[in-house]
Order: sequence, then C-alpha cells, then structure tokens
Amino acid sequence: MDAIYRYRVLRRDQAQQLFFPSKNTANQRLKLLHQHGFLARRRLPVEYGQGSGQALYLLGGRGAALVAAQLGVDVAEIGWRRTHNHVSSPFLEHTLMVNDIRLAVEAAASQQGYRIEAWLREEELKVAPDRVWVETRSRQRRRIAVVPDAHFRLSMTGHRACFFLEADRATETQGCWAQKIRAYLAYIHSGAYLRRYGSRSLRILTVTTGEKRMANLVRTTAQTCRSRDQGLFWFTSVEQVAQDTVLNAPVWRVNGEEGLMHLTTPDPEARRFAQPSPILTTQPCGVEPHVLHQPSTQLRNAP
Repeated sequence: MDAIYRYRVLRRDQAQQLFFPSKNTANQRLKLLHQHGFLARRRLPVEYGQGSGQALYLLGGRGAALVAAQLGVDVAEIGWRRTHNHVSSPFLEHTLMVNDIRLAVEAAASQQGYRIEAWLREEELKVAPDRVWVETRSRQRRRIAVVPDAHFRLSMTGHRACFFLEADRATETQGCWAQKIRAYLAYIHSGAYLRRYGSRSLRILTVTTGEKRMANLVRTTAQTCRSRDQGLFWFTSVEQVAQDTVLNAPVWRVNGEEGLMHLTTPDPEARRFAQPSPILTTQPCGVEPHVLHQPSTQLRNAP
C-alpha cells in the first residue's frame, strides 16, 4: 500500500520491479488487492486492435485507510479523497513517466551505494508553492508558481546533491518552456530557492521524448539563459534513462559542455552557480517544503 501511496500510480511492470519475482505473481497479488478494495485499477486507452494495455493501480479506499492507520493519522491527512482516482489519461501518462525515472534513479542509487534522502512529488510541492514574478513575451509581468515534477536529494560519498525533475512529454510550446526557464532563474536568483531548501545545490533535470524534442528544448533554454546559468539545466531522452545509465553514464547534455555528462560529475569552478557554493555541495538541502504527511520508512516493504 505504501508504494502506491508514494508513487501515486504504478503500472503492473513497475510494481513487479519493486516487489514481485514474476509477472504472474504480480498479476495475482495485485488482482487480489484490487478485488478486496485496497487498490483501484485503471487502464489507459490504446489504439483499436492493440489489446487492453497494462493495468494501472492506484490507492483504493481500504488501502488509504490502511496507510493512514499505519501512519497514525486520518485519511484526510494523507491527501486521499473519494475523487482521488478520478484523474485524466494525460495525468496518468505523465505520472507514470515520472515514476519510470524515479525507479531508475532509486535502483541506480542503491547499486552505487548512494542514498536518496528525500523525494517529493509534484502534488506534494503544490501544497504550498513558492511564486515568482516573470516577464512574458508581451513584456507583461506575471506571478507564477514554481512547481517541478519532482524534487529529490541524493547523498553520495562526500557530498549531497539536490535536483528538480521535469518529465517532458512534448505537450508544451517552446514559449511556455522559455517562461518555465525564466521562472526557475527568478526563483534561484531571488534567493527563494535557498531560503526554502537551505542549499545552493541544484541541477534541473529534463527527461523528454526523443532527440529532436531535446534539441529544441536545449536551444530554447540557451536563448533564455545567460551563459553563467547554462550549467543548471541538464537534458536527456527517456530511452537513455535506465538503472545503469541515469547516474553514472554520460547521457546528459548541458549547454557549454563538450560531449555528454555524467549526472554525478561535479561542475568545474568556472561553471559553478551562485559563486559561494558548487552545484554538488556538502551543504544539506535540508529545509523541506510544506508537504503532505510523508510515510514512515517502516512501511516500505510492501505494495
């Protein structure tokens, strides 16, 4: 139950990766949990003649009650309502993409002996978002919320690193993307990021659908940023994200750098952001946003 709560929605193969030795075992266990009201089940629409697609599992009423009881809180405090699972297909597809990235990062961190100290989802960050003023293309000023698809903190040997994640499904225009970049820059340069998270450590990761889309996002970002800020923004495509590549393989593109980069490689002195501190830093990213109740680590051994 806790896994579904933490990830919001899981495909059968994602649940299998976390907990089950085989497809059959996963299907049987998940089916029982659904039949007894612990999980809700959805399916994404597929093209005619392509079958029914993989089942998706969300937290059901009894599952929400169980998670809340184990945490010692009311169901309302974990953010679950009866309408919780009435969400659109685009929302589900985007959340599943974020979860694919998250699973790869978690598996890679475990493999390398790193530790993920925190992972906050978009829904949790939306509870009390920070807002910044940005200038639109029409020269008007607009106040917008800064809400990445995820924020996570990675503890490696000798240092910690903080990241924002953007899972891009090629649904935004380049104009909207440029505004998002301006918002991130305003957030950082105003000191609001430092005040909230207690650290200057930050890389903003974008995982997108393919090489062509990535090239467009990289170009728009380069046109929007000053040269000293280019090193904040890291890009890769979804096919490059896997347990063996996401952290320690050269699959990330950064403007101003020759070739591809390893995510865990510290920036050279010339590319450091906010001069007093490098992107990868020994400072803790320790000030948590105001978020929904986080599950106890004691619950993380069962779906």
